[in-house]
Amino acid sequence: MPTTSSTLFPLKTEKEIILIVEDSLVNRTLLSNLLSRQGYQVWGAENGKAALETLQQGLPDLIALDIMMPDMDGYTLCRQLKEEARTRDIPVIFISSLDKTEDKLTGFKAGGVDYITKPFQHEEVLARISTHLKLSRLQHQLSEQNRQLKEEQQKTESLLLNVLPVQVARELIETGNCLPRSFDQVTVCFTDIIAFTATASSLTPEFIIGELNDIFTEFDQITENHTCERIKTMGDAYLFACGVPVENKHHALNVVQSAKAMIHFLEERNKSSKQQWQIRVGMHSGSVVSGIVGSKKYLYDIFGDTVNIAARMEELSSPMQINISEATHLLLQDRFTFTKRNGIEVKGKGKLSMYFVKDSIIS
Repeated sequence: MPTTSSTLFPLKTEKEIILIVEDSLVNRTLLSNLLSRQGYQVWGAENGKAALETLQQGLPDLIALDIMMPDMDGYTLCRQLKEEARTRDIPVIFISSLDKTEDKLTGFKAGGVDYITKPFQHEEVLARISTHLKLSRLQHQLSEQNRQLKEEQQKTESLLLNVLPVQVARELIETGNCLPRSFDQVTVCFTDIIAFTATASSLTPEFIIGELNDIFTEFDQITENHTCERIKTMGDAYLFACGVPVENKHHALNVVQSAKAMIHFLEERNKSSKQQWQIRVGMHSGSVVSGIVGSKKYLYDIFGDTVNIAARMEELSSPMQINISEATHLLLQDRFTFTKRNGIEVKGKGKLSMYFVKDSIIS
C-alpha cells in the first residue's frame, strides 16, 4: 500500500492505525516502513490540510506530527484537533527537528502527549508510540467502564424513583441511608375494592391483574395530581397519605379530594366496563412514623395508631362512601357537608363518632 500520497483513505482494520503528517517524503516513507514492519496500519498526509481530509474519512489511533510544514504548521493543526470533540482524544506525538525547550513546551501546550527530536532513533520512536497507544487503550477502557457504571447508576436511580417517594429516593441515593422520621400532621387513607376476592375467583388471572393495573394506575395519577403519596398496595387495598414525606398544611383536604376523584373515576368507568367495581374509603388524621423497610427490596412505609384508625374507618365505611374520623372532620368541617355517625364501635377504641363526607360547601 503506498504511503506517500497526500490523501490516503484506507479502510480501518483491527490493526492499530497511525497517521503520519510529514511534508518530507523521505521521512514519511521512513516512518511508514518502520511502523508497518511492527504491524501497524499506516496512513500518510503531506500537510495539515491533507491530514484534516484524511480525518474526515476515519480516525487513527495515534498521530505522528511534524511541526514545520507549509500553510498550516503542526502546532496549529494539533490545537485544531484538540478543539474538536471527535478528534480531541487522539494522542499526538510531535516528531520535529526543532529541539529548543520552548519548541517542546509549545508542543505540549498545543495538546501533544510527547515530543521526539529528529533525527530520531527507531527504537525510541517505537517505544514511545507503543507506550502512548497502551495509555490510550487504557483511557478508552476506563471511559467505557465509567459510561457503563453511569448507565447502571441511572438505571438504579430510575428504579428507586419508581418505587420510593422522590425525596426519600434522593436521600438514599445521596447518602446511602434514609433515617426514620416522625410527622405530626398527616392524613392517611385506605381504599378497598368491595367483594374483590369473591368476584376474582370467577375471573381469569389475566383479567384480574388487568383490572387492578387499570384502577391503581388511575389512582396513582389522582394522588399525584393532589400532592399525595401512594404508600403501597395490598392486594385490592390501596394506601396513600398526604403530609409525608413532605409536610403539607392541606393534607386532609388533598386526601379527601383524591378519594372523591377515585370514586368519580370508578362511577364513570362502571358505565362502560365489563366488570363493575365499588370501593370503601376511610381516613384519619394524626401523627405517623415513616421510613424504609428492608435492605435489598426497599419499601417506604408509615406506622402508628393513625394508620390503624384509618384502616378501621375504611372497614366501617359503605360502598362508594368516604368515612372519616373526628380528627379529620375537625380539619374539614368548613369545607364540606357531612353525615354524622354516632357511637360506632371501633375495635380497640370503643365507640367513636365518624362522618360520611358529602358535598363541598360553596363559599
